[in-house]
Amino acid sequence: MKIQIWSKTKIGKWASILTLLFIVLMALKLSALAITIRLPFPSPFIAVLGVIGFVLGLISIFKSKDRSLFVLLSIPVGLLIIFWVAAEIAFPH
Repeated sequence: MKIQIWSKTKIGKWASILTLLFIVLMALKLSALAITIRLPFPSPFIAVLGVIGFVLGLISIFKSKDRSLFVLLSIPVGLLIIFWVAAEIAFPH
């Protein structure tokens, strides 16, 4: 089975773009550059981008049988966001 890196379907491309955007924005927000670069996006907004990428990735996998690497990456990233939000709701600090 040959796995592609980038998706060929439109919905798979959107899932990949949103997931990669989530990863890059959160990395910038949590890195040492965050002191000098102030991102105008709050973390919950960035998390919504990741969840939308997760949903689009699921649709792409089940509807189009898409098995590209970036679409498959959207699933664990989206699950991580969902578990993080659930933990924040269940155990507030």
